[in-house]
Amino acid sequence: MLEELSEAQKMLEKKTEIHGRMIKKLQMLIANEGLFSQIIDYFPYPIAIFSPQYTLVMVNKAFAEETKMWPVDLEKGAVRLLQYRIDNMQLAAAVRQVFSGSTSFLEDIKYPFTMFSGIPQCRDLQSDRFSKAVIFPVPADDVKIDHAVIVFMP
Repeated sequence: MLEELSEAQKMLEKKTEIHGRMIKKLQMLIANEGLFSQIIDYFPYPIAIFSPQYTLVMVNKAFAEETKMWPVDLEKGAVRLLQYRIDNMQLAAAVRQVFSGSTSFLEDIKYPFTMFSGIPQCRDLQSDRFSKAVIFPVPADDVKIDHAVIVFMP
């Protein structure tokens, strides 16, 4: 039994390391290539980048297609994260804490796209295939965090 626990621990450590590397790479892309990087746009999982005012700044094509927002039209402040509509308490806490520098990896998320305003909110049409999310800050410098990112994953 101890051997099984040791194997499970190793697997969790490897998974955490992989997620950490993915986050670092996305942060470098945003910092070095600007928010409108084509690499982010063609990433296969939905990505939403938002400001400290919880306004969407950018979404990638996968996000836009999943939420029926194609073509993307993010007028100034038109789409926002609505914290009071987040049913999952861990997700709501992660969205609040990201601007204090916290990174979160969440599992078992249901209907993740209902937390955004301006998106068709029919639960029957929304896919359950994105049940995991990584939420991480993107610092402008060593002190101020000017954007946060949510990556939804199957």
